[in-house]
Amino acid sequence: MKRRIVIIGGVAAGPSAAAKAKRINPDADVILYESGEHVSYGVCEIPYYISGEVTDAKKLEIFSPERLQKEKGVTVRTLNLVEEIVPSKREVKIKNLSSGSSVIDYYDKLIIATGNNSKKLNIEGENARNVFHVKTLAGAHLLFKYIKEENPRSATIIGAGFIGLEMADALQKRGMDVTVVHRSSAPLSVASIEAQKEIITELASNSIDFIPDAKVEWLGIGAKQNVVAVGLKDRTIDTDLVIIAVGVEPNSLLAKNSGIHIGKYGGVLTGERMNTLGADNIFAAGDCCELKNIVTKKPFYLSLATTASKTGWVAGENAAGGTAQFKGTIRAIGLRICNLEVAQAGLTHREATDAGFDVVSSTIVTNSRIGFMPGNAQLTITTLADKKTGKLLGACTVGKDGAAHRANVFSVAIRHGLTAHDLSELDLVYAPPFAPLWDGVVMSGIQLDKLL
Repeated sequence: MKRRIVIIGGVAAGPSAAAKAKRINPDADVILYESGEHVSYGVCEIPYYISGEVTDAKKLEIFSPERLQKEKGVTVRTLNLVEEIVPSKREVKIKNLSSGSSVIDYYDKLIIATGNNSKKLNIEGENARNVFHVKTLAGAHLLFKYIKEENPRSATIIGAGFIGLEMADALQKRGMDVTVVHRSSAPLSVASIEAQKEIITELASNSIDFIPDAKVEWLGIGAKQNVVAVGLKDRTIDTDLVIIAVGVEPNSLLAKNSGIHIGKYGGVLTGERMNTLGADNIFAAGDCCELKNIVTKKPFYLSLATTASKTGWVAGENAAGGTAQFKGTIRAIGLRICNLEVAQAGLTHREATDAGFDVVSSTIVTNSRIGFMPGNAQLTITTLADKKTGKLLGACTVGKDGAAHRANVFSVAIRHGLTAHDLSELDLVYAPPFAPLWDGVVMSGIQLDKLL
């Protein structure tokens, strides 16, 4: 009898799980339900589509439903919302969003890949036609269409995390006057203090107004039912467009209502096989899950396409009868803000301290290339190590050249438990167009080793 594998959710984890399941067990029936009209696309690319740097919107769609079905052998049913899971009967209740009808499907193995939800302000006006969350491809098309047709001259970004900063850059490139409103005193909470200062300087040098320690208290609605003003405690910002980017949270309600265990961050808890805790024959993958942090050995929440795909592969293989394991992950993220690169790997100082580490921190300023080479730029690197073991815990790099690539080296070092001394002995590429004789990664190791 054929194995029937049902997957709930598209974007990154769901399609990865589906394709992997079909590769491992070609005879299995693999069915993917997605509530939206698109099934597999890049979310991280959306700001660059909005900015105009990516001119072909079709490139954001990795697989159309038809292609996924034709090339991978997966049955894809878009505009179908899974409303209920009944583990005792191995059933799912699905509502067709086009017809309004509901059906019952059954599974031998189920994979929950419901992703995350954008956090909301929960104030009146949030659903106005010129207020957007940067989350889905359909939403990106609506935002692009609005900009093209309405020609907004000003934009207000609420939130200065990764998406907020990337969208500030994108809309500034579109010629808009951009204001970023942030509840904390500094942008990008996972960045080092040095990186945060450079971000603020870069925003200012590109005429992007950054307002820290500010809470949006109201949204003013105009005659066209658009938001025309954003109200703070001490000022009003006139605006033609609003982007809400105040974070995301796991979309785990469906799993929770099925009796599956949920963690402290609101995500689905799984074992190393991505099997859910509290329900047999059900796996979970992607942004709806909490994951094991390799450094702290504890669960944490991380919303990344790379991790979503990896967990999707593991869930898909095991649902098809395999024995794959997901051992855990670390944060490894980067972004470009105007002309500035910022990247962070591993733990922040606060996370490391909260996890019980005795933290030693070092910050160096170095060159990205040989000093006299064209393209050379100042590179600031902050690293953290555990005083007891000397192991690298985290790193943050910032600069206008080569910051992201250095963070990749730090990411490998952190994941594999390298010490500061190990860093100081690394053999890295030296070539004047790419790096100085003593690369910043090695210099960071030398400096940390001295402090230890």
